[in-house]
Amino acid sequence: MNPASRLAQISFTAGPAALLAGWFLLRPIHGEAEPGPWWTAGHLAWLAGFAMFGLMIFAMRGLAGPVRGGRRAAVEAATVVALLGVAANLAQLAIALHAGFTASDGEQMRALLSQARAYPGIELVVYTPGAQLFFFAVLAMAAVLALLRRVTTVSAGVTAAGVVLLGVATLQEGAGTALAAVGMAVMWLGTLLLGRGPSGDGLPATTPTRA
Repeated sequence: MNPASRLAQISFTAGPAALLAGWFLLRPIHGEAEPGPWWTAGHLAWLAGFAMFGLMIFAMRGLAGPVRGGRRAAVEAATVVALLGVAANLAQLAIALHAGFTASDGEQMRALLSQARAYPGIELVVYTPGAQLFFFAVLAMAAVLALLRRVTTVSAGVTAAGVVLLGVATLQEGAGTALAAVGMAVMWLGTLLLGRGPSGDGLPATTPTRA
């Protein structure tokens, strides 16, 4: 396997793993906005995770193969939306890290974060719903790949379950809850299975498929 393919394979596990690692790194401060090593380490883990998610999206696009017509349009649309979501999350994490490095205490840090969100368009593009686009697109991409039989329905279903659990936990209780961690773990399992393709042998070589 060449290095690019190996990195693509790793991205299916490294992205969700880094997401879960960031959650654990924030436990000492209970996920609260508090400058210091835990805030920095947790958000650096998430930054690395979303960088790997970007690679994962390109790998998922490659899994679709040379399909045409409506299927190609669905794959390309999901890819674009997912990458926009990745960019939004990376921007959000960069803001959080800047605030953590700049602020001297939690109160000042929360003020800096609120100030950043107050800029026109930032709340919409960088936070919700911009950041959530990634998860919706992953759901769509997994469904399309399952319909194309590039991945198993089990892997697509487990990924979807993890994304839904994470979304419900974040919207109802916040990303720092135990349910959010469960969602991340289930998503991790799902994307690990996605990366193994329909045969369990890793990213498969695709063959031409008619629309």
